Amino acid sequence: MSTAAEQDYSRPHERIYMDIEFGIFDSFDLGTGTPEAVLDDRLKLAVEAERLGIDRYHVTEHHGTPLSVCPSPNIFLSALTQRTTRMRIGALVYVLPAYDPVRLAEELAVIDQLSHGRLDFGVGRGVSPYELKYLGVDPDISLPVYVETLAAITTAFTTGRFNHRGPHLRDIDVELPMLPRQRPYPPLWYASSNIATAEWAGSNAVNFVGRWNDGEFLKGAETYWSAWKSRDTELALNASSDTVPRVGINPTLVIAGTEEEANALFMRHQTRFREHVVLRWHENDDHRVDNFADPVFGLKSGNAVVGTVDSVIEQLLIQFSSGMFNYLEPMIYFGDMDFAASLRNLELYSQEVIPALKAHLQSYLSVPSSRTPA
Repeated sequence: MSTAAEQDYSRPHERIYMDIEFGIFDSFDLGTGTPEAVLDDRLKLAVEAERLGIDRYHVTEHHGTPLSVCPSPNIFLSALTQRTTRMRIGALVYVLPAYDPVRLAEELAVIDQLSHGRLDFGVGRGVSPYELKYLGVDPDISLPVYVETLAAITTAFTTGRFNHRGPHLRDIDVELPMLPRQRPYPPLWYASSNIATAEWAGSNAVNFVGRWNDGEFLKGAETYWSAWKSRDTELALNASSDTVPRVGINPTLVIAGTEEEANALFMRHQTRFREHVVLRWHENDDHRVDNFADPVFGLKSGNAVVGTVDSVIEQLLIQFSSGMFNYLEPMIYFGDMDFAASLRNLELYSQEVIPALKAHLQSYLSVPSSRTPA
């Protein structure tokens, strides 16, 4: 792989010009502390992230696993609305088949009102069939249930009334007493590296986040932007379809004073995190996600960005040099990492890495007044 210094940052055959944002993705895995400590520390980290200028804070949703001690994103996000004032917040993603659609819509509306219109609405069907089963959801029909739930909620938010009949959800006919502050509903987000879902997300102007996967995510990004340019703006799902959406990379990030220190920290904390990721899968003799959180695979694939400030900037510039991305959302607190280490990670990310990336990328990332890609 070439270094950042060897990359050609001149305009390729087609460059999409846009501004760039920086966020954080957070999992509430148990580590070695107590659930109370995990939640307290995440709240403190989120407050500090806003103070340091982070644009978005997205959390995950998992059930029946030490991969998360906060199975309800809305509980955490509600607390966060009272501790932050500027940073956008949300789940990436809500596992839609696990919810009663009316209940979820009402809670989303409350959080958007509490946050004064700062909620991001991440949507998905859930990655783990075992977690879905814990909640009484048949994994074999989770996709159509997800699709129907998303349609029911977005339509209800748009019209102000649930009036739904479908093959998977119960019949619903009820007026919503409260709607989100953002109209018709908060911006939609989706997490995947799949080309098929990239086309759907682009056609609907849904913000899209995925992992680098040794450059394979570029295919998804290219598909996304092609579909976005060709979309029918009248039919697009996302409420912000008239603006440039976010397409971003979601690496695991560890920054330290030396390469050796950074790699040792990553291997230690990621090994613990992987134990949480694969636990329920291995209990069912299922090894399909073994590579997802494997530390060696993460380093080789670029899904983990680990090193000194300079080497982390170099690695990220290589991934951003395609011009297909305008968002970065790393995971900076995971496994058995303690709060002090995660805070140091955040400080180096926000105070050293982000300014350097902006300086390097400003030559081809701008904010045209029309907000339309060239």
